Parts: sequence; C-alpha cells; structure tokens
Amino acid sequence: MKLLLAIKALSVPGGGAERVFVDLANGLSARGHEVGVLTFEAASAESFYPLDAKIPRADTGLAGNSKLAQILSLPVARRVVMAQKPDAVVAFMPSCYVPLGAALIGSGIPVVASEHNVPARYAKQPMSWMSMRLAGRYAAAFTAVSEQMRRQYPRALRDKMTVLPNPLSVDIGSRANVAGHADGRGRVIAVGRLHEQKDHLTLVRAFSVLAGEFPGWTLRILGEGNQRGQLERAIAELGLGGRVELPGTVRDIAGEYRDAQLYVIPSRYESYGLATVEALAHGLPAIGFADCPGTNELIRDGINGLIVDPRDDRTGQLVAAMRRLMMDKDLRQALASRANADALARTLPQVLDEWEAFLARTVAP
Repeated sequence: MKLLLAIKALSVPGGGAERVFVDLANGLSARGHEVGVLTFEAASAESFYPLDAKIPRADTGLAGNSKLAQILSLPVARRVVMAQKPDAVVAFMPSCYVPLGAALIGSGIPVVASEHNVPARYAKQPMSWMSMRLAGRYAAAFTAVSEQMRRQYPRALRDKMTVLPNPLSVDIGSRANVAGHADGRGRVIAVGRLHEQKDHLTLVRAFSVLAGEFPGWTLRILGEGNQRGQLERAIAELGLGGRVELPGTVRDIAGEYRDAQLYVIPSRYESYGLATVEALAHGLPAIGFADCPGTNELIRDGINGLIVDPRDDRTGQLVAAMRRLMMDKDLRQALASRANADALARTLPQVLDEWEAFLARTVAP
C-alpha cells in the first residue's frame, strides 16, 4: 500500500500519540509499504522519536493554533497529498484529521481519523468536540486505542471506530527491583503530561502525607505540561523540595521504570494508559483509580496492583493504597511477579498486523 501518515507535529517531547505514530510509520515502512509523513510544523523541526531516514517527510510550516494558521494550512496540505496520491491518509488526532479531512473533501482519497482520547478530553473544548463530530461525516474510518474508549463515543462515531491498541515498544531489558534498597530507599514514579487530566496534584498531596513515615522514599513525576508551575508551587508549599522531582521528559524511560519500586497513575481518565502498560511490563506494581477509564482495565486489583475507590476522599484513599505498598516489600514482589502478564501481549508486530489488515480493508476498491 502507498500510505501517508499525518500528524500536527513530531517535535513534541515525550508525546504518547507521537511515539505510536513513529512506531507505526517505521513499522509499516519496514514491512515494504510505501510510507510518507506529513506534519504541519516547520521542516527544520526534528522528530523527538527517531523516524526512519528512508521515510520522506513533508511539512506545511503552519503548525500554529490560530484559526488563520489552520485555514492557510488547508490548500497547502491538499497540494501535498494530491501530489503524492496515496491509497489512504492516516491522520492522528483532531488537530490533524479535522483540517486534513476537510482539505481532502472531493479528492477521492480516504482519510482514516486516528483518535487517542476519550470524550472527557473535550469537555472544556466544545468547538473541538463539534469539529470532531463533524469529521465523522467525511472520514472513511476512525481508530480507537481500546474498546472501553470506543464505547464512550456517540453511536455515529462509535460505529465507524475500529480498535487498534497502542503497541508496547520500549526496550524492557531487566525488570524493576521492586523490593527496594536495604537502607530503606525507594522511589514512586508517575509518567504523563503535567495536565489536569493526569491529576498529579493529588499524587503530590498524597505523598506529602506519607513523606514523614517513609523518609527514604522519593516521588518522581516524568513529563512536561502546563501544570508545571502549579506543581512546583505545591511542592514548595508542602515542604517537599528534594523529595519530589519533576525532571521533565526523559529519553531513557525504560531506565526510569527499572529504577523505581512503585508506579502510580492518578489520572481522572485515559484512553488506554500506555505508560501503565509499560510499567507493568517492567514488573512494577501499579496503583490507579477505579473510576478512571483506561486504567481500571489494565490494573487488576490484588493481581498486578491496587485499584483505589476514590469515594469522597480522593487523596485519602490514594494515601492508604500507597502506604500499603510502600511499607510491604513482600506484597510489592507478589504483585510484581504477575505485573507483566497482560502487558507483554501488546507487542509492536502484533499491532502492525492489525493495522495492515485494517488498512487493507479501508483502501480496498
């Protein structure tokens, strides 16, 4: 197949959808498909994740969020696509598939809209939600990363969605030393954008309650986002300087998992929870909330981690679960022994098989 994969930007540090995009492009190219990449950023913007040098890349240079930039991008994007004449365009996320789908109306080229968020993501973005609903009329197909995510969409979109899970693509190597260190040192990690969706503030507050009980433990939150300032202020106000780290986006994420003893995902919603899958694959016991889609299917209470019922005290319930695992290395080890059983099933070759079959059906005459 001749395929064009499109995304707003590839220079985003540590983006989960961006990593899946590059894995998909590289993987399909390695399997002999003619793959090209289109972004809406400047040609000088380097991809955060390594894109195979053999894959041609086109860039419109119009990645701004303004309405003018979006309007100007339409004819440019259409010219790029029409010049390449792909069998199909796979566009990741509404920031790409909405404008690109509109630009290609009447072209005869099918557009696959790859969605990576649940509807809750658009609760405060009514225009984005409306645009996404409209895109359902002209997209040839949609993809979702989990069945639980797909079920949350309105029927008109849900019926167009095919579930194609995100692949586990990090190098596992050695498993985490969940027992910790003889001197009582331990590390809790969380991975995700510093955004209200991820609710790292609740995790910081929970850790502040436990910091005195476990003086050898630290909390490390990996990621970047618009809540950095708020988190830094909370860390300072709670007297957690030196105990809570915000290193930003790191390239050696596998090393971070291996150095930790416990993984916590405090998110309010997830489409799939790729970081949770990776943590489980490294043998880390995980803690997450029962009301969080994309977490409550991956973490099996008492099997590979603990599921927390937030009830009327989200922070307090998280404190209780964290205390239970921070104080009991035997329980961490018992959960770790089963932590990767489900996660390792989602390999890149298996996911590429599913994408190939899906795309073959989509482009079939």
